[in-house]
Amino acid sequence: MVVLKIIFSLLILSFPIAEIGRFQFPNGVAFSINDVFLIALIICWIAYHVLNRKKINKNSLTKPILIFITVALISLVLNIANLSVTNFLISFLYLLRWIMYALLFFIVRGFNKEFRNKIPYLLLFSGLLVVAAGYAQYFLYPSLKNLFYLGWDEHLYRMFSSFLDPNFAGTFFVLFFIFILGLVYDFFKKKLFLNSLVLSALGVFVLIAVYLTYSRSALIMLILSTATFLFLIGRKKMIALSIVLLLLIIFIIPKSFQTEGTNLFRTFSSQQRIESSQVALRIFQSSPVFGVGFNAYRYAQNKYGLNNKIWQITHSGAGTDNSFLFVLATTGIVGLGAYTYLLYNLFLLAKKNLKNNVFSIIFFSSLAGLIFNSLFINSLFYVFILEWIWIMASLIENK
Repeated sequence: MVVLKIIFSLLILSFPIAEIGRFQFPNGVAFSINDVFLIALIICWIAYHVLNRKKINKNSLTKPILIFITVALISLVLNIANLSVTNFLISFLYLLRWIMYALLFFIVRGFNKEFRNKIPYLLLFSGLLVVAAGYAQYFLYPSLKNLFYLGWDEHLYRMFSSFLDPNFAGTFFVLFFIFILGLVYDFFKKKLFLNSLVLSALGVFVLIAVYLTYSRSALIMLILSTATFLFLIGRKKMIALSIVLLLLIIFIIPKSFQTEGTNLFRTFSSQQRIESSQVALRIFQSSPVFGVGFNAYRYAQNKYGLNNKIWQITHSGAGTDNSFLFVLATTGIVGLGAYTYLLYNLFLLAKKNLKNNVFSIIFFSSLAGLIFNSLFINSLFYVFILEWIWIMASLIENK
């Protein structure tokens, strides 16, 4: 168990490396340093249970997780005739990665209370490193133009941190801001006012980071998650004021560099998202019941027109800008139903513990905003967001 705790701690501490520690192969397969720690963690976790003959405790999420995995696997098997052996194996690896991240929920729940109480501080430290990297990048490395050949967009004068994408960075910053907001609330209730003050100051820097991504989906998520958080803690009168303040900040953020990306009223990216959704719906129509296979979306999308030279490595090739359309296209109506059932049970789990666990409030608020955010970017299947969400979900239940 000690080894598990060490590897898990390294997993969280490696989180700030994110996409910088990513290794991309020409066939579309990629792995990161984070993945290496995750694989090591799961191997040790399985070995620990086998050697000690310990059973994995079931809970309310076991069934919905297994249902979605089963449907995703069936969708892939049913489409095996449409895929080469290599493409099938690559698609299966995406499913295997999703399963590994879901296992984080069970792994963390198995830790003793003493170690579980330390996890929020590990997350806090790791998250602050991501934000710090974002500020360093914003001032020292304002463009990804030199990495275009690897499938990255330019993102000029926007904060993208180690995620190398301002939209996913913005999503994480919002999750981290709500996390800090929850800790401030918890410390304040416990009359630890100095802790609350220090974290509040840090929260301001995280909030500014959200705006410096110039991500509209992140801004909407920020407003929804903050409003949900205030509602859950009984500060309903503050919701309207908070929304107004969050909107007003838009007009005071730096505007020294006017580009398409920093224009919050830009239309080009909106048009791209509409086109991306149209492709997803077209792919869904070709196989509406079980989809084209999870995650064989890159190959299906190439079939329907993504034929540029870097289609195997471009990051937009593996998914669509809408997590629900992604599920619909790859696993069909059956898969969307299974995935919706999983999300429903995640909310139920949080709801049961709202009164006695601050992480339930954090998780409920975060997931509410994240679901809306996922209508514009594929955030529900972005690996680093998945990692954060499953770990936070595991902290909900009191032991």
